[in-house]
Amino acid sequence: MRYLSADYILPVTGSPVRNGILVMDDEGRITDLLDPVFSMNIPDQPERYNGFLCPGFINSHCHLELSWARGGIAPGLGLNHFVRSLQAIRSTVSEDEVSYSIRKSCDSMWKKGIVAIGDISNGLSTLACKEISPILFHTFCELFGSDPIHAEAILQRGLSNAAAFSALKRNGRASVTPHATYSLSEELFRLIRINQTSQDLPLSIHHQENEDENSFFLNGTGRIAERRLAFNPGIVPFSGTGKRPLESIAGWLDQNAKLLLVHNTLSQEEDINFALDYFREIHWCLCPKANLFIEGLIPDIDLFRKKDCKITIGTDSLASNDTLSILEEMKAITRFYPEIPLCEMVSWATRNGAEFLGFENLGTFSPGSSPGVVLIENVDIDNLALRQDSWSRLLIPPANASIS
Repeated sequence: MRYLSADYILPVTGSPVRNGILVMDDEGRITDLLDPVFSMNIPDQPERYNGFLCPGFINSHCHLELSWARGGIAPGLGLNHFVRSLQAIRSTVSEDEVSYSIRKSCDSMWKKGIVAIGDISNGLSTLACKEISPILFHTFCELFGSDPIHAEAILQRGLSNAAAFSALKRNGRASVTPHATYSLSEELFRLIRINQTSQDLPLSIHHQENEDENSFFLNGTGRIAERRLAFNPGIVPFSGTGKRPLESIAGWLDQNAKLLLVHNTLSQEEDINFALDYFREIHWCLCPKANLFIEGLIPDIDLFRKKDCKITIGTDSLASNDTLSILEEMKAITRFYPEIPLCEMVSWATRNGAEFLGFENLGTFSPGSSPGVVLIENVDIDNLALRQDSWSRLLIPPANASIS
């Protein structure tokens, strides 16, 4: 048995425990959490750490395959500039550089306490890394294409990629998913729904990352409309639906789908109300540093809290971020919303992400779970809060982290 103590232990399932003692078996499974105020079974010399202990972090939205693009795109110029710049620089890197950057990113995320990831993939460049990484992955094989003529071929490529990931002995969780509300034809949405419904697989979709998305659906104008025509010469122009983005595509999605809406930078109350009323199980992923990098904006997080939304946290990619760290995302949230309690943010970064991705043994310090243990150091103990120079490290890996 191991006994770990810290200034605070954040179990997620209950209140933080001051000077608590986390009890684990030799395989890393939680057996108990002792409160020194009430417990009579306190060991004489537990392993003592300065800071906060919490379960391993869940990065619910990452583009690991874009790790090569760090520093390659100027910040603050908008999503349209970002998309076009990413296309322009992709040919400047070799496959060896891509593979190296992926391995380096995995290693960095693991050391900082990320134990599971919902990862977006457009190819197979992350396949080898996922077979050997101690991190657990669900791979979302992303599909997009506005021309219905190509819908079947696009789906088959996505299913082929998903099959390759599913065949892994480790990290064999994979599903096809739409890229964004605006980047698929109705036919491609329909084909994804047929596949998703038959297998009850989760979906992850980029949602309301900037104002162009709203304009596109409301009246068919803006830079997304222009980009759609540029990528698909001869396609019939989209005239808009007169509705908000999610309402415009909801009929093409399964109401019972397990759905993750990613970014939500400009989501308003009417968008949230519609989503909560329409879908059975919906989570909302925040990637604040990417939002600030691309658009210089951050979502109205208080609105999501008011609506009791299930919030998760993601890092997006190194094309839109300078680090893949869940703690850095929480620190970014704290800069704009200092009133949000740390324990609430930790629940977003652990339990909620694990719940959406289906990693049942991760995310909390519940007895019998094996979530791994993260130490957050250089913290504000008196106020149970982060500092802007706090850091995190994985102290104990999850019980499932061994590689066969």
